[in-house]
Amino acid sequence: MIKLVKKDLKLFFSNRQDMMLTFVLPILFITLFALVFGKMNNSKEGNLMGLVQSVAGTSVMMLLFSVAGIGGSLMDEKQEGMLKKLLCSPIPPDYILFGKLVYANIISIIQLSIMFIYAWLVFGLDIVHHLPSLILMIFTIAFACSGFGVVLASFAKTRQQVQGFSTIIVMTMSAIGGSMIPIFVMPEIMQKMAVFTVNYWGIQGIYDIFQKLLPLTDITFLSRVFVLLCIGFVLNFIALLMFRRNILKLV
Repeated sequence: MIKLVKKDLKLFFSNRQDMMLTFVLPILFITLFALVFGKMNNSKEGNLMGLVQSVAGTSVMMLLFSVAGIGGSLMDEKQEGMLKKLLCSPIPPDYILFGKLVYANIISIIQLSIMFIYAWLVFGLDIVHHLPSLILMIFTIAFACSGFGVVLASFAKTRQQVQGFSTIIVMTMSAIGGSMIPIFVMPEIMQKMAVFTVNYWGIQGIYDIFQKLLPLTDITFLSRVFVLLCIGFVLNFIALLMFRRNILKLV
């Protein structure tokens, strides 16, 4: 399984387009939104809220697109015959999925880390004094999103279908979950719907760190972590079931 993860990482870092979409594009979006929303209020607290919204909303939304792309790579491997070769090897089939999930977690953690470091260096977001809470939130958001791409790939027959499904689902969750518009300005019905998205829990967890300044041991903050972990376990479990049921049959 480790060899599979190393193979995927090597292919990823040798592909300039994937690196641009994963690391550079989110930074451009953060810069745009931070310049727009981070300066809409004359108060320091208002500017901080705009910056946190820009970084948190963009981070989760772009991460979902990234893991959807990782799920799409499964379809590429199927079409190129690589998946069939792996299944004919001594590697247990489940290890192929676990390798993809580990790879997705690693890329997700790197992507989120780069975005927050960028926000710190360029916009002055204080990550240094909140590092333990931020690290925990980065890992839990990455874990919660890691199975999303594989689940999408399980319902699709081509990479194009994965891209189509992911665009619709991610944009919908981002609109409802607070990535595009702050939760508190949404109608009450949409605020209730938002809790069914991973975006909501990730964004609220980041708000807890930088806006509400909640400590790592605060029950509210830990509740966000718990929900994200539950989402991750559910998505990974569904990914495992659907991988066995659908993707393996496609080969």
